Amino acid sequence: MFFKFISKRKKDIKKKIKSKFRMNDWMDLTKEERLELDFREKNKSMIKKKELLKSIRDEYIKKIKNKK
Repeated sequence: MFFKFISKRKKDIKKKIKSKFRMNDWMDLTKEERLELDFREKNKSMIKKKELLKSIRDEYIKKIKNKK
C-alpha cells in the first residue's frame, strides 16, 4: 500500500511538470502564434463536436425508424 502511494505521487508530480512545461512553451510564443494555435485547436474541437452530434442524430433517427 505504501509503495502504491509513492508511485501514484510520482505520477502526479510528472503530470504537474509536464503541464508546467506546456505553459512555458505557450508563454514563449508570440501573440499571433498563440492566437493561431488557439484558433486551430478550437476548429479541431468544433469538428469533433459536429461529428459526435451527427452520429447521435443518425442513431436517434435509426431508432425512431425501427420503432415504426
